[in-house]
Amino acid sequence: MYDLAPLISALQTALRNEMARAGVTYEDAAAPLGFANKSSVARLLVKERMCLEDTIKLMILCKTQKITIQKPFRFQIEVKAQTMAQADALMEALRKSVFKEGTTERYRLPDGLTWEQVAEHTGFDSGKSARKSWFLLQTPVYLVVVVLRLLGKREHEVSDGPCSLRISQAIN
Repeated sequence: MYDLAPLISALQTALRNEMARAGVTYEDAAAPLGFANKSSVARLLVKERMCLEDTIKLMILCKTQKITIQKPFRFQIEVKAQTMAQADALMEALRKSVFKEGTTERYRLPDGLTWEQVAEHTGFDSGKSARKSWFLLQTPVYLVVVVLRLLGKREHEVSDGPCSLRISQAIN
């Protein structure tokens, strides 16, 4: 299992810094993220299961196109989008982008990778729970990082019309 807690913590610190730079308060971020109040945003920025959707939406709110983390390993996320709906569309494109090409099976990963392997590397109880989390509205950042690592992807880009999402990482 990969220990990605330091990466998530570094990403949360970067997001808090971007919020401060842009003058976006927790209260400002609550409604666009779908939270009831600012304390929910505060909790989001400290929990280990930080979701990629929320990361993208915070970047859009702060008008931040790129965040680069140098340690514990190199990780970069670039977003070209302006609305929350575009963020949702990019997440849907990301979810679909890892499927085996040419198959009609919705959840099929490329040959050589199973949801059970993903579960082993992420700490999920089963492949079914890892797969389910991939398709939920709140997909953890660490799950995305692990799936891309297991696929051997140093860089992964998806687009939806004029919007795009690029995730780059150094694979150790």
